[in-house]
Amino acid sequence: MSEVAIKHERVILDACCLINLYASGRIDDILASLSKPVFVARYVWSNEALTVNGAHDSAADMQETRIDFEAQILGGLLDLADLETEDEEILFVNFAANLDDGEAITGAIAAARNWCIATDDRRARNVFADQVPQIQLLSSPELVKHWADVTAAEVDEICMVVQRIRRHGHYIPPASHLLYTWWQNHL
Repeated sequence: MSEVAIKHERVILDACCLINLYASGRIDDILASLSKPVFVARYVWSNEALTVNGAHDSAADMQETRIDFEAQILGGLLDLADLETEDEEILFVNFAANLDDGEAITGAIAAARNWCIATDDRRARNVFADQVPQIQLLSSPELVKHWADVTAAEVDEICMVVQRIRRHGHYIPPASHLLYTWWQNHL
């Protein structure tokens, strides 16, 4: 599979993708490789993407580590977004009937502003695909593959990132994911 094409001018990350990118140990490089403004809903940043297990100390694999995205925000790799319009509020309420608040806010912002959504949550992906099919959905494997392709990352480097996401983000793509085999080959 070739480089993942990002079809929208901006990308908004849901908590699961944001945590996985942080767990990868290469969040700055992955965000920079997108060459597009990347956002997270302020609600997700302050209420959902809060901790990861031992991402910075291999001796503390099971110890929770507080996530700090200040460096990415200050460095311009990540920006915060809030619900701003009545249309976004209405979309939020509609999405919140089926999703948690973070996913609903993320989806409302993306749908109203025509942004790409990056989420690994199966239910959220199904809701967005059904209700806003014009919005591109990305996943952690697609973001990692994009980074690997754009930067021509070495196999050992890709393996380290995939293994860290599995170990610290507790994420493995479902067998039905288009990049499942690629991901498994790097474990």
